[in-house]
Amino acid sequence: MTSMPHITKTLLLGLIFVYGFTFNDPERETKVRVAPDSEVIIAGTTNVNEFTCTYNLQEQEMPIRLEYDEKSDQILFRNAELKLVNDCFDCGGRAINKDFQELLKTEKHPQVGLKLLYVEPPSADQSMVDVGVEIKIAGVSRTYKTELHCDQSKNICVNGTLTLRLSDFELEAPKKMLGMIKVDDEIKVHLTLQMSEI
Repeated sequence: MTSMPHITKTLLLGLIFVYGFTFNDPERETKVRVAPDSEVIIAGTTNVNEFTCTYNLQEQEMPIRLEYDEKSDQILFRNAELKLVNDCFDCGGRAINKDFQELLKTEKHPQVGLKLLYVEPPSADQSMVDVGVEIKIAGVSRTYKTELHCDQSKNICVNGTLTLRLSDFELEAPKKMLGMIKVDDEIKVHLTLQMSEI
């Protein structure tokens, strides 16, 4: 019953790797794998309650290949793109799942695209990383700059929240009970990604 935003996963993967490793060559590539206990959660509200939709990251078992160039102030990514299948979002019930698929225009646009554009390298004592992301929902692309937290205590873990508006993607949430229940325009995408280089 809401739209997928976030950020996510691919963009995080890249950013994570970028933050955790040193860059010497101007052009490099690597592969990363996202652990199945990672989460991408879309949260929203209506005029009467709240809802959450969780993406099943167990469906993303294949490693993600990343190519990037190191510049003086940014690390630019070329093919750091992840496609999330809309049907893998679980909002907690058949009816709300159907509403969510309708919201995302799944019949015409079955996937959400997430593309990592760039990372601004932090200083050595910082855990926050600025990233640029392109999100494509229902055929409409928007670019965002956001800040994510990176923890490297074990594997690489990235946490963050991205705030989006359904109207940014020309989406209109379905109305229920003769229009009395309406989904608010603002949604939040919460990311918790456990990643490792392979």
